[in-house]
Amino acid sequence: MKLQYLISILFFISTTTQVISRPLAVQNFKYKKDLKISGNLSPNGIVKLMLDEDIYKHSFYGDLRITYNGNIVPYHIQNAEEIAKNTEKVKPELLFSKKDEMEIYVLELPKLPEGMNYTKLSVSSAYDYETSITLKFGDNPDQFVDSKTVFLYKYGNQSSGEIDLSGTKHRFLRLEAEPGSDLKFPNATRAKQNKNLYWEKSHAVTSPVLAENHCKFLFPNESQSAFQILKLEFEETNWERNITVRGKINKKEWETVFEGTVSHNKEDGVFSEIPLSRTINSEFEIEVYDGENETLHLTNAITVQPLEEIYFFANQDGTKEGYSLYYGNPYQWPADFDPYSYPSGDEIKNNEPKLANLLEESENPDFGFSILYPPVSGYIASGLFYVGIAALLYLLFSILKSKRSVLLETE
Repeated sequence: MKLQYLISILFFISTTTQVISRPLAVQNFKYKKDLKISGNLSPNGIVKLMLDEDIYKHSFYGDLRITYNGNIVPYHIQNAEEIAKNTEKVKPELLFSKKDEMEIYVLELPKLPEGMNYTKLSVSSAYDYETSITLKFGDNPDQFVDSKTVFLYKYGNQSSGEIDLSGTKHRFLRLEAEPGSDLKFPNATRAKQNKNLYWEKSHAVTSPVLAENHCKFLFPNESQSAFQILKLEFEETNWERNITVRGKINKKEWETVFEGTVSHNKEDGVFSEIPLSRTINSEFEIEVYDGENETLHLTNAITVQPLEEIYFFANQDGTKEGYSLYYGNPYQWPADFDPYSYPSGDEIKNNEPKLANLLEESENPDFGFSILYPPVSGYIASGLFYVGIAALLYLLFSILKSKRSVLLETE
């Protein structure tokens, strides 16, 4: 009885420890980068980490794992943005107002300069109030296409005096509020659009391999520059062709990452952009099918990789040392973390994350796949499956053989 009680305690401790702290089998990852966090890190503070080109060269994207002293740290990954800091306030023009059973206001905002959006609308009132507001957006006062509902109030000195316009370009606003609110709209805020960040690399264009109805351009990509978008420039300005892009996988096989019809005219600009179905970091080839048309002359090929950043919560002690990023395991399943275990969009927006930098890449000296993880676990499972089949066949053969012996003896 005491032994059973002891076993139950040990089992509970082991399962509880596993929930609190999930260690990573670091021997399954070929590469590692330590993290250096700048500034003072508060307990459970938010940390932002920008990925670099080494990650795209040697990782398989879903195999990225952050650890703190060997334990897995949940994270969220997203495209990096350059946050616009240039903002300005403008005065809305009140086109119409009605204060009967429901208060209705129609506002016109000034024209937007190039590259700017409307982000906020200030609201005030001389009286205390609380109201639900239906806000509608439109390009003209005849038609409003989008809408949202917000709740505003003023209780003495406490008030919620702004409406988030979500970066809209619509200039006309219609607000429907409850009677007695008597709202004023002192100003609206507009800001430059946030820009997605990219790195680009230009590749030398060599003479194509010509065939009867198509031509093939080969790019060795010696630097193993990773990319998800391909920008092509041709001498010709107006054309439509069927284009196929292939990338080398595992240094042996080619995989098609784009296949379809691409058209271009002079008004589209210099380049034609082709989004790929997966990230490529090896040599690639472009096939242009001309059919009965003249062969197009490719003059420039640029690979584009969107920069990405990772957000995660720091440890409870606020310690900056002990963080590492592991990668380089083609058999690792994609990260799948509880959405409450990493910073949300609002938390990232309302807090100033501490920046983490990736240090020099190093190969993991303990690299070697564990028998508990793919691919070794798969080989073992397959082996056990075939051993089981063989055992069943042997057992069946033995039973049939013994029955045959019995039948022969009875004859």
